Amino acid sequence: MINSKKLSLGIFLLASFGVVLFIIFMPIFGNGRNGLEFSDDFFNSLAKGSSNYMSEMRELAQSVAGTPFAVDIKMDSPDQAQKAEKLFTHAGATVVVTGTQLKISGGLGKVLTQAVNDAELLFNREREKLQATYGFAGRDVVKLWWTSLKKVADALTKQKAFKQARVINEVQERALEPGYNFYGINPSKVSENIGLLTFMLVFYVLYTLWFGYGIFELFEGLGLGAGKPVAKKEV
Repeated sequence: MINSKKLSLGIFLLASFGVVLFIIFMPIFGNGRNGLEFSDDFFNSLAKGSSNYMSEMRELAQSVAGTPFAVDIKMDSPDQAQKAEKLFTHAGATVVVTGTQLKISGGLGKVLTQAVNDAELLFNREREKLQATYGFAGRDVVKLWWTSLKKVADALTKQKAFKQARVINEVQERALEPGYNFYGINPSKVSENIGLLTFMLVFYVLYTLWFGYGIFELFEGLGLGAGKPVAKKEV
C-alpha cells in the first residue's frame, strides 16, 4: 500500500540531495575548483602539514655518518646512470660509470643527508634549485634519488649490512616520497583548520545518511519496505 506521506518525504530528500550534489560539482569553490577538488586539496594540504619529517630524517642520516659503503648497481639506461652519477658525486661519493653500471663508494651519512636536503627543497616547492644544481627537473632528481637508493639498499642487504639498508628505506619513505608526492601543495596544520575539518567530516556523515534515509522513505512510501512478518496460524 502506498503511503503518500513517506513517499513525499523520500522524494523531497532525494531531490534535495541531488540539488546539493549539483552544487558540489559546480566550480564555485575557489580557483575554478568544484567541491570534490576543494576537498582533495584541503585534505592533501593537511596531510602535507603533518608529513614533514625532514629534520628527523636528517638526524637519522647523521646516525650513519662515517659509515663507508661500496656497491655496484645497475640503472635502467646509460642516461639514467649518468644522472645518478651527478647525484652521488654531488654528495661526496666516488662514482665510476660504465654504461648502465655504477660503482659507488663513499660515506653513507653524507649521501643520505644530501638526499634529504634535496627532498626538502622539492617539498618546499624549490625545484628550481635542484634544476640548477643537477641540470634536470627537480621532481626527476628526487625520483632518481629514490630509484638509485633502492638499488643501493638492495646491494647492502646482499652484503648483510641490514642496519644501513633499513636507514635508506626509512629515508625513502619519510623524506623522498613526501617530497615527491606533496610537491606543489601548500601545507596546512590541523590545529589551524579545526572548524573546517569538523564541518567537512560531519557533513560527509550527514550527507551519506541523507541519501540512505531518502531511499528508505521512498521505498516505504511505495509499500516496498520491510514490514512485520505475518504470523502463520496453526491449524
